[in-house]
Amino acid sequence: MQTYYFVSAKKRELAPIYVRLSAGRKVDLIVKSGLPVNPLRWSNRTQSIKQRILTDADKKLIKRLAELKEVINTEFGNEYTERTKERLESVIEQFHTGKIKDAKTLNQYIDQYIKDAESGERKNKDAKDLAPGTIKAWKVFQRNFNEFQGIYTEKRLEWRKTNKKPIRTKKTVDFDSITIDLYHSFVKYLTDEGFNRGTIGRHIKELKMFMKKSLEDKLHNNREFEYSAFKGISSESFSIYLTKSELDKLYNIDLSNDNDLEKARDAFLTLCETGLRISDYSQVDVNIRTEDGRKYIYLNQHKTGGQVIIPLSIRLEGILKRYDGKLPRLPEQYINKKIKIIAQKAGFDEVLKWETEKYGKRFEKTAHKWELISNHTGRRSALTNWYLDGIDVISIMMISGHKTESSFMKYIKITKEQNAKKLALHPSFNRLTNVG
Repeated sequence: MQTYYFVSAKKRELAPIYVRLSAGRKVDLIVKSGLPVNPLRWSNRTQSIKQRILTDADKKLIKRLAELKEVINTEFGNEYTERTKERLESVIEQFHTGKIKDAKTLNQYIDQYIKDAESGERKNKDAKDLAPGTIKAWKVFQRNFNEFQGIYTEKRLEWRKTNKKPIRTKKTVDFDSITIDLYHSFVKYLTDEGFNRGTIGRHIKELKMFMKKSLEDKLHNNREFEYSAFKGISSESFSIYLTKSELDKLYNIDLSNDNDLEKARDAFLTLCETGLRISDYSQVDVNIRTEDGRKYIYLNQHKTGGQVIIPLSIRLEGILKRYDGKLPRLPEQYINKKIKIIAQKAGFDEVLKWETEKYGKRFEKTAHKWELISNHTGRRSALTNWYLDGIDVISIMMISGHKTESSFMKYIKITKEQNAKKLALHPSFNRLTNVG
């Protein structure tokens, strides 16, 4: 991507300085920068003032041009930004006025909404900053929605050509374009691209969210996205949890000869002991208090904004002692990678089978259990084991942050056999009744 300035007039006392933004063969945008100059004192070759001796006004102009170029390069260097003339004009207007030009199209609205969320201008329903994971998911949706419209970055276009993927003809989707027919077309596109039902369902949900927000902002009157036929697609994803005996194996495996692996193991086990989201784990501080002879750990959840109080388990207390009472900190991606190595060392070699769907067809997949373990397995293991231990659902939900019992039950991973064994311990199945 290249950004440069030029002046086309030669005799006028003041002439507009133009911005030219080029990115590959399909992007060549020219708009006014909003900054004027005497054309006789301007050099298109150097993109600056010709004079060797600069006045204060010259220096101010040169500084403003440098600042504007930096803003443009930052804005359009983001591969998810729609590179259009309208978008470039909006960025320049915001630079000069400090005000964001109203989005005129659905693509502009999505782009601006994400940027407002990143800057903190958009909040969640509890008036708190949106979680980084939420914004990341919106960006993935934005990329796929753009490509559905034939809008590609140079990098993605090259990738599709290299991998012999079809290139879609550009056809911009706007607010009024969101119809039931488009819904079916978008679902088919995502299916043909190989996305599973869960991802397709999330993208439909995200499209409906952006349409709802833009409707509230009075940018359109299209309510067809609210029709029952415009529905999300649900799919039960395959995921695992670790049993208490498996967690014991992880805890007891000797990793003293590799400090990095030991720290990654301890960070993962902290998730298994607290039920924390990995996004919260990287931000919380440990606050341990003793009440009535018992120790409790106080944590603040980033996603829900609520405080969580959990009894301090013996295992977690042991982990904290290794790090002088602090949580073992490592990058999320690092823990994700290393926990698989550790689980393999621990002998989690069981081969698991499940059904999945891709390209609209169902087929069977297999993998060793150690291959399926991730950061998220930690939280899922905590909640599932607490449930199997007989802790009531409401108490667990106060820690997990689930709003409804149905959403919680979908989250934890128990088999019908495990549920039956849990029920067998209940008094209802262990008392005699008068039958005659």
